[in-house]
Amino acid sequence: MLSEAVKRAPDDLGGLPLAEAFHRHVIQDDEIAEIGRRIMQVRPGNSHVFLEGQFPGAFVNFHWPLHISAADIAYAFVSSPVMFLDRPLPTPSELETAASTLIADRLAALVSYLAQGQLIAVGTFNATGVEGPIGTGQWRRADLVIDVKNSAICEMKDHRPVALWTGVCLQLPDQHPSNAQFVVSRPNAEEPTRARKQIQTKENSRRRCVDWLGAMMSDPSASPLTNTQLWRDAKSKWPKTLSKREFDRCRATVLSTLSEKQRYFWGRPGPRRKQS
Repeated sequence: MLSEAVKRAPDDLGGLPLAEAFHRHVIQDDEIAEIGRRIMQVRPGNSHVFLEGQFPGAFVNFHWPLHISAADIAYAFVSSPVMFLDRPLPTPSELETAASTLIADRLAALVSYLAQGQLIAVGTFNATGVEGPIGTGQWRRADLVIDVKNSAICEMKDHRPVALWTGVCLQLPDQHPSNAQFVVSRPNAEEPTRARKQIQTKENSRRRCVDWLGAMMSDPSASPLTNTQLWRDAKSKWPKTLSKREFDRCRATVLSTLSEKQRYFWGRPGPRRKQS
């Protein structure tokens, strides 16, 4: 349940790198910072959490699971790499429990902003090297963590984080190009201007390109094509309304939604199409 304090519009987070947004919205929150100061007085070893934004624990770790619970954060404060079977499990203090509840609350709010489109994350997709928006559905995945040191989104593989998107920055919807393109003045509401018609045509082409790529690239029976081959086919379909830059963004968007296996096949040059 999100507190009233974190239901405010995330206007102050637009334009920030993901790492800075995390620190400002979560770690530097007034309530969390105050409790953090009290915790550091009692347990100075936890200062890395409140001063640097590290995940609680005995090891250096800047990766925070997107959907971590308050209970898991609280346990991380007192967990140890060495466990003794004849001793009870350590229990977090009231302050650590309170801090964990607030941290989970603020992190859930940040993820909610992204999942609902109130904030748009833009990053470079590692599989292609193309920068583009990260789909809102990605923020609902249970296997993703955020690297709050390097502003990256990572996928957990074999218990290790592997970067999917790097250089992630947050934008407000009205800051993002795909939304700004609809802000076109119309002197006559009944008759859209030529500029608006061109924008609508390009947007339709972009959407159709995403649908075309998505249907083909998600089909396990389809033979993967190289980026050059896909762009050649896309140009023939939308010769005047789809730029190479928009095509690359469409491809990156579709790749980010594929399964790991399909993303591997299509993210690298595949076999050439057989000639009929």
